[in-house]
Amino acid sequence: MVRPQPPISSHELADLLRAQILEGQLKPGSAFPADRYLQETHPVSRTLVRAAVATLRSEGLVVTRQGQATRVRRVFEKQPIDLTDAVRIECRTPTAPDRLRMNVHVDEGIPVWVVWRTDAVEPELLPGDRWFLPGPAVGAG
Repeated sequence: MVRPQPPISSHELADLLRAQILEGQLKPGSAFPADRYLQETHPVSRTLVRAAVATLRSEGLVVTRQGQATRVRRVFEKQPIDLTDAVRIECRTPTAPDRLRMNVHVDEGIPVWVVWRTDAVEPELLPGDRWFLPGPAVGAG
């Protein structure tokens, strides 16, 4: 006798799919499994699948666009922000004018680092998926 699998939550489905992305089973740029496929391979509703995909989108792991297949995003190796002459740094969602000013494409849901530097007229905008704010040096002192 085949036992039905217990239902899983959207968080558990997101965890499973996240692991597949981070382990390279779902490759950057590839189409993400369709909602119907996920519903058939896991005992879940379409609403639960969409909630899991929304979680992955908010984490910057997938990109969804109206009328197109959901795609696995490239995971960038993050670089430290140069703090030389920085007077203020904040992280926020970019505005439409911010997106136009940036020299790289930033997908929806990806925050930006806003870096104000001494003598700069406008702040520098750095994609949050490619840059990080370094902490104090380990073992310094």
